Amino acid sequence: MGRSAVVAIKYTACPSFKHRCSLQRRVIRADTEIQINNKAKTTVGQLGCGYWGRNLLRVLTQADDVDVRRVIDGAPAAVEHVNSRYPGLETSPDEAALFDDDVVDAVVIATPAADHYRAARKSLQSGKHTFVEKPLAMNTAEAEALVSLADEEKLVLMAGHTFLYNSAVQEVKNLIDSGDLGEIYYIYSRRVNLGTVRQDVNVLWNLAPHDISIINYWLDDEATSAAATGGTFLQKGIEDVVFATLSFDSGAVANIHLSWLDPQKVRTMTVVGSKKMVVFDDVSADARVTIHDMGVDMPPGQISANPFETFGQFQVAHRHGDTVIPRIPYPEPLAQEMKHFIQCIREGSVPRTGGQHAISVVRSLEMVQACLDETRPRLTA
Repeated sequence: MGRSAVVAIKYTACPSFKHRCSLQRRVIRADTEIQINNKAKTTVGQLGCGYWGRNLLRVLTQADDVDVRRVIDGAPAAVEHVNSRYPGLETSPDEAALFDDDVVDAVVIATPAADHYRAARKSLQSGKHTFVEKPLAMNTAEAEALVSLADEEKLVLMAGHTFLYNSAVQEVKNLIDSGDLGEIYYIYSRRVNLGTVRQDVNVLWNLAPHDISIINYWLDDEATSAAATGGTFLQKGIEDVVFATLSFDSGAVANIHLSWLDPQKVRTMTVVGSKKMVVFDDVSADARVTIHDMGVDMPPGQISANPFETFGQFQVAHRHGDTVIPRIPYPEPLAQEMKHFIQCIREGSVPRTGGQHAISVVRSLEMVQACLDETRPRLTA
């Protein structure tokens, strides 16, 4: 495989993307009326049973208030998996068996990302409450179209941003909202590992939906500008390494490092505030959240280039307090996510990762991708 140079472009809004940036933050009815399903059990069908779809199916079949009716997937490995693990559960390669089934209340979609819009649109048009794995769609226009369709049909539409159902992520959200961290200065995220190398999407669309979803949730905001650097070392035109920086109206900045080419598996996010700092480590068994009472206290009213008169003042300004690892109960996030989906169907409520949140993630992904695309033709010509 040939190597391409690492490219970088900084922008306020990439030239070809100005008309789509946050400047277009159109809200599509957050107060949508949703059909209420008060059946004893919600009947669910699943479309796609690959690597992640198998986890979804496991959680759904374990839920007391869910009746899984059928799984649609024509791949022999998927059919064998379902038949061996869930005897009696119907499998079929024919989507019509699912979408035309009036008994099915909801559809869970776990197909490749490029198929999400088509499959979700068909599900909603069939009158089914719909769960779609992340990202909701591959562009903002399609994501908005799905949300509008769900609103019109009064159906639940939920995206699979699983980390928002992670109790450690929720703990950090509580710390931010309570003001314990002070003003949020910046967030730095690393989501890197060796593989799995994908051919259908680049590392941005593969991994960054997690980070962007968490960051938007924590800040209760959406980026207004971006800068991006990418490398296509393994496959022409598909970034396997990305560094992205997102800027927010509040002044906060978020940096995201993504890679399929790293010797370590790292899943950390650091939030730096004016009062405290916190680290979320998703692969840690006993310290998923670590709170550091650390920071720099600038003398009040000091704006000069040299605010410290003495070395002693300089030392005092650097605050080193306690480090705390809170004890956090940790139910499986995926099980909590599916429980929330079913609850929204039964109560007619809007999901935490409903259409508006999903759109904000896709919009930021598009913004970063536009930066990567801006220079790629010059490198591969």
